Amino acid sequence: MAKDKYATCRLYGQPLKEDASGNLFVEAGEKTHPWRIGKHTKGKLIGPGQVFLTEQNQKILLVETAPLAFKDRHDYQPMGRFTKDLLPLVDKKEK
Repeated sequence: MAKDKYATCRLYGQPLKEDASGNLFVEAGEKTHPWRIGKHTKGKLIGPGQVFLTEQNQKILLVETAPLAFKDRHDYQPMGRFTKDLLPLVDKKEK
């Protein structure tokens, strides 16, 4: 990889809400939105179920990852940082 390039990856996630007890959850009917790993992204990608933060510090539940060509990176909003927090994924078919 060239010196000026960095690893890229498309991230699909759902915004998280917090209840009065501090538990994180995805609100019913919440859509999945795309982000990407940015040049200054902190933390390490673990995989689906991981919580990450947007550049505005909104908590997002990672539900899927996909390859992203470096040349296409500007088509997606960069995320801020990965956390070590993991949440169980809910199978949408069960609802």
